[in-house]
Amino acid sequence: MFVLVESARHPIDCVEAIYEQASAAQLRSSKGVWLKRIRQSYESLTSGQIAGWKLPQFQANWRSLLKSLVEDIVEHSDTGALIMIDEFPLMIWNITDDHGAPLAMQFLDALRETRQQFEPTGKLRFILSGSIGFHLVLQHLKLNHDYKGAPTNDMHPYILTGMSAGDTELMCRAYLDDESIERDTTESVAERMYLRTDGLPLYIQYVCEAIQDGKAATVEPGDIDRIIDALLNGGSVTWFRDAAQRIKAYYAKFKFDRTASTILNLLSAEEDFLPEEAILNAVRAVEEGADDQQMRRVLELLTDDNYLVRDTSTGERRYRFRYRLMRQWWRINRA
Repeated sequence: MFVLVESARHPIDCVEAIYEQASAAQLRSSKGVWLKRIRQSYESLTSGQIAGWKLPQFQANWRSLLKSLVEDIVEHSDTGALIMIDEFPLMIWNITDDHGAPLAMQFLDALRETRQQFEPTGKLRFILSGSIGFHLVLQHLKLNHDYKGAPTNDMHPYILTGMSAGDTELMCRAYLDDESIERDTTESVAERMYLRTDGLPLYIQYVCEAIQDGKAATVEPGDIDRIIDALLNGGSVTWFRDAAQRIKAYYAKFKFDRTASTILNLLSAEEDFLPEEAILNAVRAVEEGADDQQMRRVLELLTDDNYLVRDTSTGERRYRFRYRLMRQWWRINRA
């Protein structure tokens, strides 16, 4: 089940979103009895059919309703359920902003308890995903609200990065070859596509669709350059701007935004890795009294957030932008 919670601002909103997806999945259940328990819980609270999840008595009982919902899914699913909650970190920020950190922390702890209770059955798995690093949320709760929990220490972190050159070639076949668009030497187009997009599926798709929309019969490496250059200078894809805005929106909560921007401005001019000490010296030059420990912490956060990648093969810590595409955009639009 894919559960999008980008607009959720209370734990009950997440429960409702899971319920709606589970209700739709009931059509594929051979038992056809999913969600009976939560319906009964709802009716005991409201004396009516499920209609309004925002009722005060329902919001107050979100924890028991979450447990009832998951119990019902586990008990009545023939094959088990995989629940992917997308934009989960953003939801936790929203709950914190609207209802306070205590409720957000209670929800994190309750979800961990739910996983620990039901995942050992082998019939339930959770995936928590999002465009905002969850480590930023935890940093905020721990530093500013004394949160002691470890809500994801039973989970495995996984970073989705760009595809391989081979997978990029497969996308080119599907979007170009299968659409009767001839490539001026198959290898050169695939190599340029991989180089300019970092193998990121969103941008491979964007380039290929632009070629399709242009009704081109053939495509050359230069066509890819032209489309990517226009993308970097325009605002048709918002991922770059959103990534930049996260620095102000979230790093500012720790007063790290100025340091983060200084580091990214510096590295946007560098193709290769830059030693950590050179980065710290650059920050010291523009920020009087810059603290070494804080600067290193910002570098860690930027790395965890996939702005940067770190290399230690030379015996020292060195950093560069993870994606060439993002580095080029930042250089043009922010540095």
